[in-house]
Amino acid sequence: MCKRLGINHRFAPIGVRDLVLRAFKARRPKKQDKLNPKWEGPYGVRRVGPGTYELEELSGRVIKHTCHRIYLKKYYV
Repeated sequence: MCKRLGINHRFAPIGVRDLVLRAFKARRPKKQDKLNPKWEGPYGVRRVGPGTYELEELSGRVIKHTCHRIYLKKYYV
C-alpha cells in the first residue's frame, strides 16, 4: 500500500481560471463529523505558485490565504 499520497497518485492538472473544490481540513483542522461535507466551493484559480494556488470565489472576491495542491480537487461542470 502507498504510504505517501504523492508516490503513485497523479493529480489532475490545474491551471489559471480552472474551477476547483477546496477540502474543509485546509481551512479548519478540527475534527469533523461523518455527515458534514468534505469539500467546499467551487472556486476559481487566480494565480498558480510553486505548489500553492490563490483562489477566488465565483463572484470575484479573492480568498485571503493560498491553498496547497493536496487540498484541492478539480471541479468538472
